[in-house]
Amino acid sequence: MAAQSPRADASAWCRPLLEGTQLSMLVCDPVSQEILDANDATLVLLGFTRDKLLGMHLPELYARDADDDDALRPETCRLHSHVRHIAGARGEIHHAILQRCAIEYGGRDAVLVVLQDVTRHVEAEVQLRDTQNELLRAQALALIGNWIWDAASDSHVTSSPEGYRIMGFRADETPVTTAEIYARIHPDDRPMAERARERALLDPDYKYDVEFRLVRPDGEVRWLHSVAEVRRDATGRVVKMLGLVQDVTERRRAEENVRRLAYYDTVTGLPNMNRFENEVDDRLIPLRRGAGRGRGPARLACLIVDLVRFRDVNYALTHLYGDVLLALVADRLAAVVGQAGVVARCDARFPIVLDGADEEEARRWAQPIHRALEAPFAVAGISYEIGARVGIALAPLQGLDFHTLLRKADIALYQAAHLGRNVAVYAAEDDPHTPDRLSLIGDFRAAIEAGQIQLFCQPKVTMVGREIVGAEALVRWVHPEKGCIGPETFMPLIESTDLIHVLTQHMLASAVTQSEAWRAQGVRLPIAVNLSARDIAALSLSEHLRELLERHGSCAGLIGLEMTESSLMQNPAESIAELERLSAMGFRLYIDDFGTGYSSLSYLSRLPVDVIKIDHGFTMQMIEDRRAASIVKSTVHLAHDLGMSVVAEGVSNARIWDALQALGCDEAQGYFVAAPMPAALLLDWARASPYRLQDEPVCA
Repeated sequence: MAAQSPRADASAWCRPLLEGTQLSMLVCDPVSQEILDANDATLVLLGFTRDKLLGMHLPELYARDADDDDALRPETCRLHSHVRHIAGARGEIHHAILQRCAIEYGGRDAVLVVLQDVTRHVEAEVQLRDTQNELLRAQALALIGNWIWDAASDSHVTSSPEGYRIMGFRADETPVTTAEIYARIHPDDRPMAERARERALLDPDYKYDVEFRLVRPDGEVRWLHSVAEVRRDATGRVVKMLGLVQDVTERRRAEENVRRLAYYDTVTGLPNMNRFENEVDDRLIPLRRGAGRGRGPARLACLIVDLVRFRDVNYALTHLYGDVLLALVADRLAAVVGQAGVVARCDARFPIVLDGADEEEARRWAQPIHRALEAPFAVAGISYEIGARVGIALAPLQGLDFHTLLRKADIALYQAAHLGRNVAVYAAEDDPHTPDRLSLIGDFRAAIEAGQIQLFCQPKVTMVGREIVGAEALVRWVHPEKGCIGPETFMPLIESTDLIHVLTQHMLASAVTQSEAWRAQGVRLPIAVNLSARDIAALSLSEHLRELLERHGSCAGLIGLEMTESSLMQNPAESIAELERLSAMGFRLYIDDFGTGYSSLSYLSRLPVDVIKIDHGFTMQMIEDRRAASIVKSTVHLAHDLGMSVVAEGVSNARIWDALQALGCDEAQGYFVAAPMPAALLLDWARASPYRLQDEPVCA
């Protein structure tokens, strides 16, 4: 029987197989790999027409691996799979699994090739792999790794290279046990991490979220943040923990840097005022509790150390070397205080809190602090001496909150400077800033207008002739509710405000008015008015006085002007020029409180001053204190040698009077002569006193 044609043979037995499935199938010659037949699914997949596809060779469909050895030899024609890239009629690429098996086709050997299109699966796998790579890259950028702990084996594994790096393990070292992990956690953090893990395993509602330090094998310490959730089976038994770990070292460093900037001084490294306030408040908590329960042993001292001459040195050095000096000061103070308290910095001041210190102990601490800062500082090759003063406030005695203690230590520091001392402890009677006093200052200007600020006088007499030659103007506030208020209550506050000018003008006008009233009664009694440093610095004093005298028709000879050494030395050149103008106008000029300031003798010889007033602190001690007596004696001789008169303040008894008279002192003022009195009563006192009044001469 004549042989049947291959195609007819295929139609007879193979066509139902080819057409009865959704799989793409081809029949190929095993030697030439010519495509002998194909089903419709293949035509649809590849986009070829049947006529185009039949007669093509199988390798012509291979898109990227045509050079592979893919001959349809008998040993390759067993049923097996092979993934190839198949090109369609329009050039599109299909990922296909090729399964082959040897068949008979029209009485001849042939190969059945089944193409399973897996393009979508391959693309999904590629996308998944890309996503995984992106995730790993994101983990590396974010310094995050994942980990899994298996309860059955007590081992940790990770699929993240970043997880290996963060924990300091190599990939070939995993899995690792819990003990190996905890062995690398910093000893100080290990108990906390262990407690968090145990609680997470026992408490289903607990969220495992911890930060700890990990010590890597090379010794580097890193901060890690780890979160996890616990998986349990149906019985509630722990099966595993799934977690993430992130290296947060840089974040912790940034936070620490921010904290340092917020709480520490960048120049000295000491705590700044924010940190210092926290330190003091922490120490005050148990004191407040003790005070509320009647307990008294707990205490502390708050000190403020002020650098006396730092401003001058800072201007000379420039701020760059000024900061170097501050750092050296900080080192010395920290060395002195040590663990006994905390030293902070605020500008050129250094607040200190001392634990458990009472007044006696705080004063003892102030001595080594003062000595440490008395020693010269070497900056930029030059030795500088700055000196220091210390103000002290005590808790609970003087306050139980930070701001109160700091304010009172500042008041004590002001008192130390005012009295020329190195150390002062807060005293309520020296505090001008109490609420009652502040409320008085608010009413001060209105009090002047209401006539409550009144002129008092204390007379001055000659020691030889016992003649009343003048009086010192003293201010008193006759308050309608509080009675007579002395200047020590309000002067410290108004001296730093423009109210001092208002008061000075009021006192000058009152003095001129009173002197003219006395002159109208035939008595010449000059009144000396005190001037503050700010009055002299205003440099308009001479013009104001000229206008005042013209307005009252008075003369300069009836007014004396008293100034302290310190006020004149704040700006010596301008002070001398102003005093020369006042002297030329006929005013009698006094240096008040002589011996308590720091005026230079060279300046003193140039000042157009008529009278030196010896401070009462020397005259009242001259009987018992030989040094005070020597100062009084030297001052009298110095003044006379310079052509000046001498008035001694504070003459409180006959012994002082006699001693001053023996030294040749010219005039005396004090309670032995008379106490301060309202100016309107002075003439009545004078006429009844053992002293005599002088007649009114022609006023120049």
